[in-house]
Amino acid sequence: MKKILAMIALALTSAAWAQTSEFVNTIPEAYLQKDTNVTLGAAALSVPKYTGSDERRLAAYPMFDVQWKSGAFFSATNGLGYNFSKKPALQYGLRLSLEGARDESRSSKLNGLGDVNTAVEPGAFANLSLSENYALVSSVRYGSGTDHNGLQFSVGGRFSTALSENHRISATVRANWANSAYLQSYFGVNAQQSAASGYNQFTPSSGVTDIKLSASWRWALDSNWSIVTGASASRLQGDASRSPFVFQKNPVTVFSVTTYRF
Repeated sequence: MKKILAMIALALTSAAWAQTSEFVNTIPEAYLQKDTNVTLGAAALSVPKYTGSDERRLAAYPMFDVQWKSGAFFSATNGLGYNFSKKPALQYGLRLSLEGARDESRSSKLNGLGDVNTAVEPGAFANLSLSENYALVSSVRYGSGTDHNGLQFSVGGRFSTALSENHRISATVRANWANSAYLQSYFGVNAQQSAASGYNQFTPSSGVTDIKLSASWRWALDSNWSIVTGASASRLQGDASRSPFVFQKNPVTVFSVTTYRF
């Protein structure tokens, strides 16, 4: 119970600016060693100040992950949810995820646009392993944006292979679609924002927001400690790329995570 309370405290600590992964990546029940499996750690990142920014910032936050053999999970990357499938090759279920905040104070280029607060997004996910190395992944999330009516749908493919007993590499390619409410919140400029910021009014339509390629390398130092280092590169698409405050259409994130498994 103490470990679970610690997970909740960590979640509240980082919720103001952390963001859940688009896809759920959990260990199938058959491979879990315990009824409750807990991992703690820390992450360091170099990221754009906001999506479309040509300025960067450094960030660090606690990492946590807990999985139960029942199918429940709660983590900084997967969110809070439940996997209903008992088949190792198939995962599907419901979850709550986080869409990170975009604070106006983060960059002078956001002046006049106002804040978009962190949002809790109810949604669903489905993953299908085609083989030991390849999987199809997908998710749908609702509730982000200024009025909490943003909808996102992500699909992709994941590759993972062991280089040795202690080293594994992974790569994911994905496309993200969003409705007009999401795009208006994160890329649009209404009349009031235009007057305050100096940007022209911009009303984006629903569509594909970006294509992203991610790659990572996991180094298991021993049976408990591991380090994951990686990067992701996106290409903004459609109306998202045409926003008047998008100055970099190819945002890149670099990260390193150190974890300890109990």
